[in-house]
Amino acid sequence: MQENEKESIPGKDDGRPVIHIENFDGPLDLLWGLIKKARIEITDVSISSITEQYIAYLKLMEQMNIQVASDFIVMASELLYYKSKALLPGGELEDEYFIPPLPPELVQRLLEFKKYQDASRSFRRMFELQADAYSRVNPVETGGAEPELIEVSLFDLLSAFAEVMDSTREIEQKEIVFDEILVSDRIALITELLKEKEQVLFAEIFTQKPSRAEIVATFLAMLEMVKTGKLKIMQHRVFGDIRLLRAEAEQPA
Repeated sequence: MQENEKESIPGKDDGRPVIHIENFDGPLDLLWGLIKKARIEITDVSISSITEQYIAYLKLMEQMNIQVASDFIVMASELLYYKSKALLPGGELEDEYFIPPLPPELVQRLLEFKKYQDASRSFRRMFELQADAYSRVNPVETGGAEPELIEVSLFDLLSAFAEVMDSTREIEQKEIVFDEILVSDRIALITELLKEKEQVLFAEIFTQKPSRAEIVATFLAMLEMVKTGKLKIMQHRVFGDIRLLRAEAEQPA
């Protein structure tokens, strides 16, 4: 089972364009996102459930042409190991009503990650506030202050694209050939939209009935723009509407 799961994780060169995800957090961020979405305490999370969901998201990454970094694959292997260990016969695990929890060592790593993540965001926000105070000589008054924007996690971004993917009910599953022109076209479209408005809602960058090719090309375009410092992907709250903003370097004079 473990080898089959690992074989489904992207990383092999099959001729398709590949985008790396070094701009986003690693596997612990993805795991934490799954736990937050479940809205349950970390001690109540089932190792079986979290493993299945994690593998499902790696398969989604494969669909989106993302080359998964080695630490994502290592985490998948760890989860599969913990799951197989929990399902071994013997002791309380033979009870059909017993739900094997996350192992203590993984819980500790996740809690430490969360603490580090919170501290990093606090420092970053403090730096941004200081920079903003120095740069705004004559602040523009607005009718009402909007909620603070936060950076979108890899989990939220993948979830948003998964929803769009699910909404496309293509009757025939055709093999899609991706070329550089299509991704370039999506980059040009997003760039043009952001010239007209300061920020664009995620839903506004798709046609009314997007094809799978359009969805994947848009995803690749967004990651490429983030990587090259041309785009910021933000939201007002976790699981909130995703917004695309021009990066500071791309702001018009």
